[in-house]
Amino acid sequence: MCARIINNVRYILCCYNMKKIILGLMVVGMLCSCQEKKSERFEREAREFTEKNCPQHLDPITTLDSLVFEPAGVGTLKQYYTLDLDDESREAFMNKLGEIGDTNLKIVKNSVLFIKHKDAGVTFSYIYFDAATGDKLVQYDFMEEQYK
Repeated sequence: MCARIINNVRYILCCYNMKKIILGLMVVGMLCSCQEKKSERFEREAREFTEKNCPQHLDPITTLDSLVFEPAGVGTLKQYYTLDLDDESREAFMNKLGEIGDTNLKIVKNSVLFIKHKDAGVTFSYIYFDAATGDKLVQYDFMEEQYK
């Protein structure tokens, strides 16, 4: 009789623990489904930044037109710039493409604002257009192995 009571108590406790485990898994599942994926968050944040801050005149010749996150692969955070250059400035810019690329890479490496993106291995693109012609002047793409 005593053994039978003990077995019934074990069965009840086992069922009670199973209910707790199942309930716990359901709660975790609901929480996970409510979380935004990193790529979706990066895309939303870039769109919101663009809507609130662009175009942003950084100096007399440089305008940040938009920030766009493209989620394909590990994702690419693209920064689109327009440069209002006269002929002399255009020539100087084109002669310093290497230095400009190095500067942009340093910005990515040292940026606190992009920590989440860097942790996710996102590619960073800086794309420069000529305001007068609309032509693309240069594009710099920095992958994880370059900025880590």
